[in-house]
Amino acid sequence: MKKIILVIFILSSILSFSDGDRVTKESKSKYKFSLGFMAGYGSKLYRVEEKSLSYIPFITFERENIYIKGTELGYKYKVNPKLTLTGFSQLFGGITLQGVGGAIGATQLKNSDMEEGYQGIHSRKTQVELGLRMDYNTNFQRVKLVGEIRGGERGGSGKISAIRPFMVTNKLFIIPQINFSLLDKNMVNYYFGVTEDEVNDLRNTKLNEVYDPNKFAYASAIGASVSYKMTSNFSIFNLSEIQYVGNEIGDSPIVRNRANYFVSLGVRYDF
Repeated sequence: MKKIILVIFILSSILSFSDGDRVTKESKSKYKFSLGFMAGYGSKLYRVEEKSLSYIPFITFERENIYIKGTELGYKYKVNPKLTLTGFSQLFGGITLQGVGGAIGATQLKNSDMEEGYQGIHSRKTQVELGLRMDYNTNFQRVKLVGEIRGGERGGSGKISAIRPFMVTNKLFIIPQINFSLLDKNMVNYYFGVTEDEVNDLRNTKLNEVYDPNKFAYASAIGASVSYKMTSNFSIFNLSEIQYVGNEIGDSPIVRNRANYFVSLGVRYDF
């Protein structure tokens, strides 16, 4: 289940990077279907066991305005040549800080994954989310702005991204991306707060006090995608990202690192 949820978040960024390719070259097909595989490695936000290499398959399908990307289902509406609105539902949402994915809460948190001294915390579960996304092509140096809001029973979040594709050759693309995310108080309390019950659990020998941030929290990230088209259908790509969280998240006793990284290498085949 953890790897399935990890696919969701990484896939959403892969596709946003892929959109940069489509800015350069529009597809005439009404159907878009792709399969891929990625191996990734990164540090962890929470105090979980040691880092490990993740092997992640992914699949996407689009038909005109309707799409399925991992476990995100959505409908796109092109308002004008610059502006596109998307309504979507994420079946396994929750912590949506990451741009490329993996470094910040890319899976639901199970107490059994925590380090010794923290394994008595409550598991942090995912949530079904509804959201709205706006894509705007600025026509300035081919910069694309993306803003979104989403939420569910455990809280909501928003994210603003700036993407700028560079076509080095007709086969090589480099696409940097900057993200800024904001989580509401409910999200911060649920995913990063520590309750009195958790402090009193005998397994939590390293938890000494309640943590109740009850504030909004922010996170920022900078990353890049490098893709190379081996053929018209087959591509190899690399994703890299560094992320940073603010005090409301970083001060949580179940959080290890304020700054995290993620790197990966993958292949994709477009049908």
